[in-house]
Amino acid sequence: MTASPITSEQEEHFESILARAQKRARKKANPGRDGMQRLFARSGEFENWFVAGFIRFTANLSDYTLAKSILGDDFITAEEIMVARPDVVYSPEQIVQLVATIPSEEALRSLKENGYGFMPQPPKALSLLDVQSKMSGIKLPNGQPLFVDQSWYDKQAFAKNDLIGSTGWLATKKAPVNGSLSKNWNEQNALLLTKAEHVPNAAEASWFITIFFGVRGVRIFENVYVRTSSVDSDGHHVVIGDFDARGLILNDYWDYTRHGSLGLASARKFWTES
Repeated sequence: MTASPITSEQEEHFESILARAQKRARKKANPGRDGMQRLFARSGEFENWFVAGFIRFTANLSDYTLAKSILGDDFITAEEIMVARPDVVYSPEQIVQLVATIPSEEALRSLKENGYGFMPQPPKALSLLDVQSKMSGIKLPNGQPLFVDQSWYDKQAFAKNDLIGSTGWLATKKAPVNGSLSKNWNEQNALLLTKAEHVPNAAEASWFITIFFGVRGVRIFENVYVRTSSVDSDGHHVVIGDFDARGLILNDYWDYTRHGSLGLASARKFWTES
């Protein structure tokens, strides 16, 4: 069905919205000459971001209102990710898919009750090393890089081969699985309550933690480590956390290790329809 043409009144209203948005954006950002040149240099990315937002807000689809009302700041949109990381660009089609596949109210309330954060997966599959590269522009308040230099995993297979997939939504607990501290790997896995839960790999966990910080300014796993499903060359499960002023740390522990500051990560995925 062909859409009816917009009216002249709608055209004028649209132009006034753009004018107000431009004025507010320039006042808030106060970019100066150098800032505007940076925008011009990345004009294609900016246009992609604008087009994606235009399509989402004009499409006859459900919006993010329900998810925001239930999850509040624990819900992060693709648009927010693109603002925080302009080099992460979702296509208009991916935006439409994401909006169309927001989980049910029941599922959203379950995520809230169980302490999950909720955000899109990246627009294309990424490894841990890819995530680290994408987030290199985000700095801590003290100017330190987001990731503590951990050259030990640069050549590790898990850092290249364990991926966070493209398309769909990722929900991750913002705290270790209940009761998982001071337990070994097998004991921790027995605490997963549903088949929908899985232990995220290092790429999934690092994407969630760093995006949450980049968009919300909040450190997840600030004083604790959590085990991931990624395994290093010595057979140890990789842990992530201790995200304090030094940055985010990845390490490893023997699976039989029990420690009061070592728990288990948990995640759920909600896929978009192909």
